[in-house]
Amino acid sequence: MAGAHNQIMGVADRVVCRVLQSPAHRLISGSICVIRYRGRRSGTTYSTPTQFAAHGDGLVIFVGRADTKTWWRNFREDRELDVLVAGEWRAMVGRAVLDAVEPDAFAPLMEGYLLRFPKASRLLESTDAGSGHGHAVVVFCRPR
Repeated sequence: MAGAHNQIMGVADRVVCRVLQSPAHRLISGSICVIRYRGRRSGTTYSTPTQFAAHGDGLVIFVGRADTKTWWRNFREDRELDVLVAGEWRAMVGRAVLDAVEPDAFAPLMEGYLLRFPKASRLLESTDAGSGHGHAVVVFCRPR
């Protein structure tokens, strides 16, 4: 069953990426961006659509159910990436911020994200974030 789900998500991701790169991007580009990065081990270039919230001159991407995803692990250290926002590619540097490791850095980033997407708090609550055992992750992207 997981294989079929992954195939469906792969197709959906490709469709979203194409829409965001087309003149029709205005339909969804207010909250969805595409991140393009190289895998830290493979060197393969990946493009992944994600939901984002603006934070100063950067972007915050909340990784819902981070334990089931692997892409964010490419950003355990500062890594260059390109982000497609509102039809334009931006050169950025991204870094994963884990609640359990950096709660003081995580809190304002997550707070900004929740101002834009308050319903995401349900996913945050399911991570047990803030208890010292949290697995909540955001990727903060700032201009290069």
